[in-house]
Amino acid sequence: MSSNPPAPIVNQRPGEVLPYYMAAGEGSRYELNGQLVTVIAGRRDTDLFSAAYVSGGRGLEIPFTSVAGESQTFIVFDGRLEFWLPSEGRILTAGDEVVVPAGTPFAYRMLSHYTRFFVWSMPGRAIELVERLGTPVDAHVHPQRSERAVSLEQLAEAGAEFGVTFPDLEKTDARLSHDAQLPAGVEPYFLTAGEGDRRVGYNQMNTYLSRGRNTGSDYFTMQSTGSAAPYIPLHFHNRHTENFLCLDGRVWLHVNGREVLLTKGDFVHAPAGTIHSYAWGSNRTQMVGILAPAIFEKFFEYMFEPTDEHVYYEGGEPYFPGEAFGRVQAELDVVVVGPPPERTKALDI
Repeated sequence: MSSNPPAPIVNQRPGEVLPYYMAAGEGSRYELNGQLVTVIAGRRDTDLFSAAYVSGGRGLEIPFTSVAGESQTFIVFDGRLEFWLPSEGRILTAGDEVVVPAGTPFAYRMLSHYTRFFVWSMPGRAIELVERLGTPVDAHVHPQRSERAVSLEQLAEAGAEFGVTFPDLEKTDARLSHDAQLPAGVEPYFLTAGEGDRRVGYNQMNTYLSRGRNTGSDYFTMQSTGSAAPYIPLHFHNRHTENFLCLDGRVWLHVNGREVLLTKGDFVHAPAGTIHSYAWGSNRTQMVGILAPAIFEKFFEYMFEPTDEHVYYEGGEPYFPGEAFGRVQAELDVVVVGPPPERTKALDI
């Protein structure tokens, strides 16, 4: 870790591995067949993954698509999304998730007049196809109509360079379903909002949306929901990157000495060596953390209790499992460098 770590870059992709903050709607924006693809991370920014928001209107879709060597996670933010895997389809709403292992064909169709989802791809080459064929735009909303159509033949020709193919598969009838379980290994799955492997602690719930066993240990995804709470101790990680994505409410982040606020859709990339802390800024704040590789996964097992409930309990006496945290420090990739920082901005809200 540097003795003088850089403050996070704000609202632009750094083009090298540095901490940065990206407000919802900001990033490199491309129009592709009527959809707005907002790239918030690429391999040159992270050296590990790419990430983007995709938004569009009712009826916009893509055919079955397969990406060799690329694991992807989709999280719906707004609207309704029809999503297919080779043998089944679902109608998804806000908070629902799909995990698509490398080489697994998938397709989707937007069902609302404004649909938006987040997609994480590792190692992240597929997004380069959008950068190759999409039209760069300044707009922050999808167009009323596409000005330039890119044919399937053009997509397939360019996609060959990135391992992207378009298999000719039939779509089944997509249905509403309640999908509550993580699979035992690397296989595609749907997960309904609120489901996953849950761990409860003081005034918060932590839910594994994916585990290392589901991603080949490349990453795991954790949704944390909690009441307003102060910062945790300042710390950094030597061997993994942490990525913060606000689903709802307010998250305060302290990143290499700079305090930033996350609301719905905002994103922070904290590569290894970034000194950071977070605080819940409102009640029932929801945040997704994506940590890569999955070497920090047991933190939540050590620090929180398993539960079958879906709502955390408010109130009670604060507690901190000190013995468990000692185990975390001894076994996992975390270095505590200071006490919890103090809030410095907007103290009256």
